[in-house]
Amino acid sequence: MLEGIQVPSRLSPAALARFRVCNRQFLLVDVERVPRREQPNPLLAQGNAIHAALERFFGLRPEDRTQPVEVLQRALRSQWRACWKSEALGNADTEIEFGRKALSMLGAFPEHFDTTAEPLAREQWVQTTLSNGFELFGKVDRIDPFEDGLDLIDYKTGKYQLDADDLSGEPAAQVYALAGEATFGRPVRRVRYLYLASGQQIAWWPEREDLAALAEKLTSLTEAIRASEFRASPGEHCRWCPAALHCIDRGRVELAELATPEGLPF
Repeated sequence: MLEGIQVPSRLSPAALARFRVCNRQFLLVDVERVPRREQPNPLLAQGNAIHAALERFFGLRPEDRTQPVEVLQRALRSQWRACWKSEALGNADTEIEFGRKALSMLGAFPEHFDTTAEPLAREQWVQTTLSNGFELFGKVDRIDPFEDGLDLIDYKTGKYQLDADDLSGEPAAQVYALAGEATFGRPVRRVRYLYLASGQQIAWWPEREDLAALAEKLTSLTEAIRASEFRASPGEHCRWCPAALHCIDRGRVELAELATPEGLPF
């Protein structure tokens, strides 16, 4: 570990993902907390509004959700202004475009997903402490009772989708599973990602031995963070790194990558 570096003992899934992508990115964003290269993002604002609408919707009594499309879209409109900052996110045409897409996603929600669930919690912070003292935390969009345990649900509003087989290796799903059990004292039976744009979902059904192995794996990962020298791992991800302007190794390539292709006329 670099001298003088104080690694935070409380980590989010995003921080774990940053370390896995590039140790230097973790150092800059999560330890040194340098100013990030971020622009107002209409997709993020749209996603926040959809999440807020679903949180409101599932906070209603089931008998107040009998017209789910109408109620969901009303919930979106009630939350829109809190999430969409017109002065930063563009003109009225942009707002109309993203607003209509959000209405469309929520309008299709009842066709693909259950609207009668009675959640135990919505937008719930969960946390767990590993054996080495590191605390992992995250916020779960919805937690439903399921069999004798919990069903953890994350809403996804973007186009990118994980393969179902990859869900168990996704940092957020891993933290949700461990922290959900620790917070509620009940076994996590299922973790689901609901993709609103496509109407599809993927699920992970963790076994007891899966979670025991996962706790060991995350303990090893956090020990690696504690011992890291935070070297950069330059690559395509540098183009989207929020701390790229503060990294002296951004965009660096290896000499082997400069091999000349055959067949060039010069």
